[in-house]
Amino acid sequence: MPDLTSFWISIRVATMSTIIVMILGILVSKWLYHRKKRWVKIVESFILLPIVLPPTVMGFILLIIFSPRGIIGQFFNNILHLPVVFTLTGAVIASVIVSFPLMYQHTIQGFNSIDKRMLDTARTMGASESKIFYRIVLPLSKRYILSGIVMSFARAIGEFGATLMVAGYIPNKTNTLPLEIYFLVVEGKENQAWLWVLVLVAFSIVVIMTINLMNYDKFRERD
Repeated sequence: MPDLTSFWISIRVATMSTIIVMILGILVSKWLYHRKKRWVKIVESFILLPIVLPPTVMGFILLIIFSPRGIIGQFFNNILHLPVVFTLTGAVIASVIVSFPLMYQHTIQGFNSIDKRMLDTARTMGASESKIFYRIVLPLSKRYILSGIVMSFARAIGEFGATLMVAGYIPNKTNTLPLEIYFLVVEGKENQAWLWVLVLVAFSIVVIMTINLMNYDKFRERD
């Protein structure tokens, strides 16, 4: 019977980071939705930066930001009593940073896909912006949001570079599946590594099939 500790650590990290990313993604998309000023593009560039940066570079930046010797790191350690470096919290933060752009992209795409005439009609009927958002925008964007949640979870569960830099590899504490696979191979335990590789491959196939089914249903509704 294989040790399932790394599996459950990965599920825990991915679940917590996905919940955080879902909330932040909807809030940030709501804030930037329909804004046409130049600074919006600058903000979006920073949001999407983790997609183009190598994970190890992103991990190094996070390591410097949350270092116990830095202001932010001291705030987390001394005020919140929540150390980040080489802890499960660090793994969650790393997963949030690298998966947030995916959630934002899908959510904002969903918001922008809504017919503006429908929103204008609701405004002329006296509906407030909050009511329009919660009664029209969110429900009509649910497929995009669900796709973003699935993609964010998949990205979080497969995160390696940033997690290794910030959380490290601590058995029974921060050894997520990608880290476990790497160190099993380093130790020459390829057979055990293959088990977790197959688990991640199977999970990836399920993710792709889920998104394809969502898109298929969406196109059927249009037809």
